[in-house]
Amino acid sequence: MIKKFFRSIWKYFDIICFLSAILFAIWGCFLLNFAVGIFGIAVGLTLVGYLSEKIASLQ
Repeated sequence: MIKKFFRSIWKYFDIICFLSAILFAIWGCFLLNFAVGIFGIAVGLTLVGYLSEKIASLQ
């Protein structure tokens, strides 16, 4: 049961790491300044949107 759980998580591990890295970068931007945090959100959403389009075009 635990092996099955880890196998299912391992499929999405890189996506989880990528999204958590973006979240921590946005958090760091907000610690600097509110305007920088808003800009960080814009950059993060742009990256996620671009990569989701790239992944969708592969299929």
